[in-house]
Amino acid sequence: MGWYLRKSFGFGPLRVNLSKSGVGYSVGVRGARIGANSRGTYIRMGRGGVYYQKYLQTKSSEPRTEPAPVPVQPQPSSEQELAEVIQTASASSLQDSSATELLQEITLHHRKALTAPVVMVFAGLAVGVGMMASLPILADAAIVLVGAVAAAIATRADYRRKVVHLDYALEPEAARAYVALLQGIEQLRALGGLWRISSGEVNADTKYHAGAGYSIKRSRIAMKFEPPSYISTDAAVYSVNTGPQRLYFLPDRILVYEGDEIGAVQYGSLTFKVVPSTFVESETVPGDSEIIGRTWRYTNKSGGPDRRFASNPEIPLVRYAEITLQSASGLNYLIQASNMQKANSFTQAVKEYGAHLSLVGQAAVSS
Repeated sequence: MGWYLRKSFGFGPLRVNLSKSGVGYSVGVRGARIGANSRGTYIRMGRGGVYYQKYLQTKSSEPRTEPAPVPVQPQPSSEQELAEVIQTASASSLQDSSATELLQEITLHHRKALTAPVVMVFAGLAVGVGMMASLPILADAAIVLVGAVAAAIATRADYRRKVVHLDYALEPEAARAYVALLQGIEQLRALGGLWRISSGEVNADTKYHAGAGYSIKRSRIAMKFEPPSYISTDAAVYSVNTGPQRLYFLPDRILVYEGDEIGAVQYGSLTFKVVPSTFVESETVPGDSEIIGRTWRYTNKSGGPDRRFASNPEIPLVRYAEITLQSASGLNYLIQASNMQKANSFTQAVKEYGAHLSLVGQAAVSS
């Protein structure tokens, strides 16, 4: 919440706002409105260009998708073929037998319907009716205020109904191991570029693709330091948003969210493979990447620039890392990272943490 300066243009009780972040709308009177934009629903009050605003419900950011195929190295550097779509198992099929009851509880609460949006609709209708009835401005402002309070109460009630508390009591050794895992994930978050490779295709004529033998379709992976929605925990949690799924790294397992479906994967079941990859980067080269050569947008048979094209810019060749992440239950990702060392640090940290949990589990069984 906070104070800020703002100027806008309205059309009666309904206002449509255009900005770089998208299109939003609001309903109410001058000085008191309820609205929604790309960040979520909010209440705004004030006059004279100075306003007070509070968001009642926010939206999670989504990773940016780059739809156009991107030219890559002439020969695949991994054993995984990129001539087809790279699919991962749905979250509902990623079942951890040791977490069946936990997943059922989390899923049950996660699927509970929200009442706050319904309250928002009725509040907007009430404001519209009030405006059509030509009520005094103070009366309209009172309707907006009552609607905002009702929406806030409904939002709070939704949270209480849907929240699941996960409390972890980590012993010193377990805490140190988890901190080491978080430090490894931080290496992934610190990368200048991190993408999920979703598909690829062989280039029939490499001279029109900067000499690359095949092209890939990739999308940005977004990372945050936050637990899943409606999960309250005292543990630090990293989230990895791959687009189709969100992976949450908890102290005991990884939760996988996909719409209303929730799955779980044990650390010990994960397998990794990290290999270097030479990539023709047509976009901005990340600061932590290594440029190892140059090519051209259009090449001739010998690999040099094709002189038939007047506009034929040089393109850098960079060394990236390809991370293959899989689990026995069907989790399957091919990830492109801008720095080999940071990619190795991440995978090594996850492997060591999985081994630590396995040892702890064996010790518990023996005792």
